[in-house]
Amino acid sequence: MKKINVFVVPVHGTVLYPYQNLKLRLTELQFYDAKVNNNYVAIVPVVDQQVDGIQRIQRFSQYGTLVRLTSEDYTVYASNKIYQAFSFARIKIDSIIKSTPYYMVSAEVLGDEIVDEQGLWSSQIIDQLKELAKQYLEQFQMNPSPQFLQIIQEEKNINKLFFTIASNADLPYSQKLKLLQIDDHKTKITLLIQYLKTKVEEFAQTKALEQKVSKDLMQQMSKQVNKSSNLPTNLPGFPYQKQKNNDIEKLQAKIKEANLPDHVREIVEQEMQKIEKGSMGVDSNVTRNYIDLILQLPWNQQVEESLSIEKCKETLDADHFGLTKVKERILQFLAVKKLRKERKVADSNGQGSIICFFGPPGVGKTSLGQSIAKSLNRPFYRIALGGVSDEAQIRGHRRTYVGAFPGSFIQAIKKVKCKNPVILLDEIDKLTSNHRGDPSSALLEVLDPEQNSHFMDNYLNIEFDLSSVLFIATANQLETIQPALRDRLELIEIVGYTVKEKAAIANSYLIPKQLQKNGLVNEQVTIPQEIIHKIIKQHTSEAGVRQLERVIAKIYRNIALKYVTDQQNFKTIVVDQESLIEILGPSIHSDKHTTPLISIPGVCKGLAWTPAGGKVLMIESVKMEGKGKFEITGMKVQEQQFGWIKAYWPQIKILSKSNTNINFDALDIHIHFPAGATPKDGPSAGVAITTAIVSLLTGLKVKSDIAMTGEITLTGRVLPVGGIKEKILGAFESGIFSVIIPHRNKANLVDVEPEIREKMSIHLVKTIDQVLQIALEGNGPNFKMINLANL
Repeated sequence: MKKINVFVVPVHGTVLYPYQNLKLRLTELQFYDAKVNNNYVAIVPVVDQQVDGIQRIQRFSQYGTLVRLTSEDYTVYASNKIYQAFSFARIKIDSIIKSTPYYMVSAEVLGDEIVDEQGLWSSQIIDQLKELAKQYLEQFQMNPSPQFLQIIQEEKNINKLFFTIASNADLPYSQKLKLLQIDDHKTKITLLIQYLKTKVEEFAQTKALEQKVSKDLMQQMSKQVNKSSNLPTNLPGFPYQKQKNNDIEKLQAKIKEANLPDHVREIVEQEMQKIEKGSMGVDSNVTRNYIDLILQLPWNQQVEESLSIEKCKETLDADHFGLTKVKERILQFLAVKKLRKERKVADSNGQGSIICFFGPPGVGKTSLGQSIAKSLNRPFYRIALGGVSDEAQIRGHRRTYVGAFPGSFIQAIKKVKCKNPVILLDEIDKLTSNHRGDPSSALLEVLDPEQNSHFMDNYLNIEFDLSSVLFIATANQLETIQPALRDRLELIEIVGYTVKEKAAIANSYLIPKQLQKNGLVNEQVTIPQEIIHKIIKQHTSEAGVRQLERVIAKIYRNIALKYVTDQQNFKTIVVDQESLIEILGPSIHSDKHTTPLISIPGVCKGLAWTPAGGKVLMIESVKMEGKGKFEITGMKVQEQQFGWIKAYWPQIKILSKSNTNINFDALDIHIHFPAGATPKDGPSAGVAITTAIVSLLTGLKVKSDIAMTGEITLTGRVLPVGGIKEKILGAFESGIFSVIIPHRNKANLVDVEPEIREKMSIHLVKTIDQVLQIALEGNGPNFKMINLANL
């Protein structure tokens, strides 16, 4: 017998026998100890409660199993790793060497080879064990693996056969412990045979009893039904056949009445033949549900849509303020439909582009889809795509899966009961992907006008025509939309509203809506126009009007409480500044000049685009003695991503040295972006960053009432950037009325409202030296500029 020292992996409620493959989770220290000890590990059961006949040492069974680590699985859990292992022998623990940080024991490796010189006993036992094991597994595992049964039948080593069967038998925990500790081979094999025999006999008796009870019950039910209905009892499946025939007849009547295309009717009839033959078994309900879905789909039904341009324009204007471009696009779509109908031009498969409204939250993208459906007199259905990560939500599951269901589009068509609804794909930019598939890719077929006339849902498994559906998508940002999917969308931007537009929306839509919602009337409360402007400027900061609606609702709820509390003495309330502070508290945002007018060297105002609209971005810089290094704070990106800032260094050196004599190698510069909650624009802040550092190094202040945006190149040219309308609007609402933008963004000024353009001083620049001439104070003859564009 071999003696070894080995560390222990305790196990609770289970017993491991030899000849088993397993996985072990070990720390690095445990793996090291196993490595220096021939890769050996002991698996020992923990016996917390007293079990009769079990030998113990402290809280462990005295007997365990020795395993050898065979390979590393490379799966990591916290600080542990998973290793492949194989159990090959029993051990008997002599003593415990240590208990921290884990148990180490001295043990004796037991040899379990059976000596049977004539081979008669072994041969008989092997045959008996194999037969009992086959009966046991077929009864208790229902469908045992054919490969596993073959392994048992071909095994000739009785010891290995014993442990393989014992590992797969549903033995009580105490019984498994006893089999592990018995050294006498005949004794433990006899115990296993007795257990298997008992279980097989019990199963046979139980099955015979169930059959007898089932037969007696069916006979009793048949007699009772026969007495009440006087029907013959020799019908197949009596007494359920009559009900089954009635269900089939009803289903056949529905199929006959349904207006199905020929190829669909053929598939339905094939499925009905399976049900009528009674060969479906448990799949019968699945097939019935499938046929019901086909019958409920509107294969040829379309609603008569309204093609009145005047009515459509009136509906859109009544529901939404502004949004001229969006309304114009809908009217164009309607005009084309009307002309095609008048001239009897057949509709092609691709009826046009898929519209996608994108813009910040709260600007009315989703409600606009409802208004479009209303104006066209089409049913409306909204599919929320935010967080959807399973392709089956788009295409559906195949019917072979348990609990399968069709995809969202087939369910939508089923619910609206027509082929030409308006389907809104809300938050299409929030789609995600994982191991279950990529729903963005699944949408490519749906949103392609050339393909969606033959859309194939996995559950339906029949081509369905979606070309008559008007798809409208909404998104907050385009960057997260898959490029191939974005290419299929006609993008219409809905930007933020001005203060004037928000006030008009509040008066025309939000105030009447919240009055009705809170049970009030106009005679009970009045909100003057100047108070509405104060609410917008002091208590909201958004591109849309969602927060504005919540604030108005809060005011009306407060007034509703006062009215219900004291109705007799209640008088009409005119909301003023004092009551506004009482209800809403102090202002969150200052009314005017929300950006401080700081004028010191090294401080500059940039313009940033955010999903909530444009913002004024403060940029601060300081210098100190050092070794010519940059330090940047206030941005949520990694240090190595600041290459676009370091690219400005050549311009900064040339521009600064033209005015002062500076030793750049002896300076460190720290750039800081205050207001960390505001997302920072990347390269489009290049003009502002360069201006701030040049101001710092030359000592020339940047004008406090000017903000700027633009990207610059190594040669000093100013390149165009995005979000010009939002940035100018953000500067205007922050009290900044002078902005610098790239000259190549001049065409974007058309999107800015004329009344704002008239109040703003907008400077169009081509090079960085033009920026500095406009932005810096005292930049007269003493400031020598260099035209970097000519370098």
